[in-house]
Amino acid sequence: MVSKTVLGLFTAGVIALGFTSSAMADAKASIEARQACMKANGGMMKVMVPIIKGQKPYDKAAIDAAIAASQKACGGWADWWGADTKPDTAAGKAAKTEAKAEIWSDAAGFEAAGTAYVTAEAAVLASTDEASFKAAFPALGKSCQGCHEKFRQAD
Repeated sequence: MVSKTVLGLFTAGVIALGFTSSAMADAKASIEARQACMKANGGMMKVMVPIIKGQKPYDKAAIDAAIAASQKACGGWADWWGADTKPDTAAGKAAKTEAKAEIWSDAAGFEAAGTAYVTAEAAVLASTDEASFKAAFPALGKSCQGCHEKFRQAD
């Protein structure tokens, strides 16, 4: 016969495991959401870069649609950076995050990089013709590059 104490400890352990698994699933989901956001940003760049290079004609509708898709995919951005999503956590290993620890150790720098991106993206969205698009785009590319250099681990 199992004592009530042992049964109680077992039950508490199962409950704790459930909470840990749930937290792990949430952290992994956050990492996967970040990755989906980055893929959407990559898709956005695949629309814009050929225009900048003169390989495709200027297409405001395509640019706006690409930005809208990116913004939709990145809508929960602020909620995806919990300490449980760092690369040295179980969730970070399970989802193979490319995030660097500097995101958490230099939160102000990461916030500034995000602000630069949002500002640059808004300028591209506000562009009304090819000339204003070509004037706004370099800041967007620079913001992506700067963030990736400081806050993203290479594959």
